[in-house]
Amino acid sequence: MTTESPLFASVLVPTDFSDASLHALALGLRLVRPGGQITLLHVGVVPHLVASEYGFAGASGPLFAQLSAEVNKEQLAKLQQLAEDHLPAGLSRTLLVREGYAPDEIIAEVKANGHDLVVMGTLGRTGLQRALLGSVTERVVRTSPVPVLCTH
Repeated sequence: MTTESPLFASVLVPTDFSDASLHALALGLRLVRPGGQITLLHVGVVPHLVASEYGFAGASGPLFAQLSAEVNKEQLAKLQQLAEDHLPAGLSRTLLVREGYAPDEIIAEVKANGHDLVVMGTLGRTGLQRALLGSVTERVVRTSPVPVLCTH
C-alpha cells in the first residue's frame, strides 16, 4: 500500500475562456495536491498567420509585431483576472500566453515543465463543425505524454 497522495503535483489547464474551460479549471483545482502547482495556458492566434491566410501583404512587419504584443498583453490580463476570480490564495500558479497552434503549444508546455496532468474543457462539436474545425482536445489526448482529463 502506498502513502503517496492520489492528487497531482502539477496540473496544466489550457483555457480559451469558455464555460467549458472554466469547468476544467474547477476540476483541475480539485485534483491538484496541497502545495501543488496550477498552470493556466492560453494559446492565441498568431496575427501574422491569420493575415497571411487572408492574403494581406506585409504580414510580418512591425505592425504585426505590435499587434501581437497588444493581443498577448490583453490575453494575459484576462488570465490574471481568471486567476484572481477562481484560484485560491496561496496556490502556486503560473500564467502563460503563447501564440501558435494550440495542440502543439499545449504539448510543448507539458514536456518543457513536467506537468503530470492536463485538464481541458471540450466544446463537444460534432458533425461538419468538428470536421472543419477539428478538436484541440482530441489532438492533445492523442499526443500527450501525460494523462488528459476532458470535461464538457
